[in-house]
Amino acid sequence: MSAIQNRSLVLLGDSYTTFKDHIPEGNYVYYPRETVPDVTDVEMTWWRILIRKHDLRLLCNESSSGTTISTKVRETHTIKDAFISRMKRVLGPEGVNGQKPEVIIIMGGTNDSWIGNEAGQTQFGEWTDENLLQVIPAACYMLDYITAHNPSAQILFLINCGLRPEIESGLISACTHYGVPFHLLQNISKQNGHPDVEGMRQIAQQAEQALCQP
Repeated sequence: MSAIQNRSLVLLGDSYTTFKDHIPEGNYVYYPRETVPDVTDVEMTWWRILIRKHDLRLLCNESSSGTTISTKVRETHTIKDAFISRMKRVLGPEGVNGQKPEVIIIMGGTNDSWIGNEAGQTQFGEWTDENLLQVIPAACYMLDYITAHNPSAQILFLINCGLRPEIESGLISACTHYGVPFHLLQNISKQNGHPDVEGMRQIAQQAEQALCQP
């Protein structure tokens, strides 16, 4: 039996973790999409591969395409779409319908990198609205909140390959401070900047290795 077998799971992500009819109503969907033509079924996604293999119990997939960790969002989004807003729906004191996840996987920062959001510096308290417009202070705020309300959960932060260096290094520093394990994704196969079927398999494999390592 694996270290994560039969455990409850919450996902907090962006487009890489979406699929039509498998995320909360009102969140933005990316998959399926003609620009990544081979990802046609939810069973092809990295997270479903992981769930199926380890019999995980998905409490919620709180993912939304195009979303940023910070509150500096795309023109088509609002602050309510940011990671630091959406996390409070499922990773706060009430959990998901009263259930706290045993495993939490976070995958974010890609859109912050793509749209040129300012990275900022690690900051471990006294965040202002202005601070949270920057990626790394917002990431610290997010990890502070999630770890405080889910002290028993196994958390993994998947850091996408191809992020701006200052965002990658800042996310690593934030994770290190809060004791959150992270994994730097390597050589993920993508089309239009998003994982294709092979990329989904690669993410699933790398996430599994990170979660199940001794």
